[in-house]
Amino acid sequence: MDLTKDTNAFYANNFTMPFNANSDWQQSHRYMMRDNEGQPIRTTQSASWLEAVLGTHGRSGEQFDIFDAVFGPVGDDGYPVPLWDNLTGKIDSNAVNYAREHGYDLRYYLATNWATLGPKLIDKLHVYVGDADNFYLNLAVYQFQDFLKHTENPHYEGTFEYGRPMMGHGWQPVPTSKLLQMMAQHITEHAPKGTNTNAWKYGLIN
Repeated sequence: MDLTKDTNAFYANNFTMPFNANSDWQQSHRYMMRDNEGQPIRTTQSASWLEAVLGTHGRSGEQFDIFDAVFGPVGDDGYPVPLWDNLTGKIDSNAVNYAREHGYDLRYYLATNWATLGPKLIDKLHVYVGDADNFYLNLAVYQFQDFLKHTENPHYEGTFEYGRPMMGHGWQPVPTSKLLQMMAQHITEHAPKGTNTNAWKYGLIN
């Protein structure tokens, strides 16, 4: 979903039928999870209702409530204001705008601050994602990659690797041990002049 444009987290706004379009059974449910073969297995509605049952006021300990607590505003009652109502799916545009302006939308944050952040990120953005990410995160990665392709002053496209075919959530092109070695090598090669990098070299690279 696009939280900045949509009005409901449970149903697709652009779904229309030639007759009786407001009937609940005819509306297109949004899915937040699928298996590696693309089969939807959990709707945003069912996940939200589960969190509502587990705890009110953002206390379920589950993913959506965690997002609200980290990125959203604090309400008058001292609890996080949810991005959408867990029972109805109605999106709170004020909470969404607050979250967006406070770092929830990384692509928006980079676009707004590219003149300052761009030079600092050259050679530092490397993204891995499965092309069948179980939470549809690859869709956001496509948009992020497209943004970087059109950056200017400086122009930097980053590097992107997609796990194909049908790689799911958590996919990476190499084992974690190798990935840590690659990260340590990169940090060592780009460390500020005079930095003692021996701990990085011998702890992870060797």
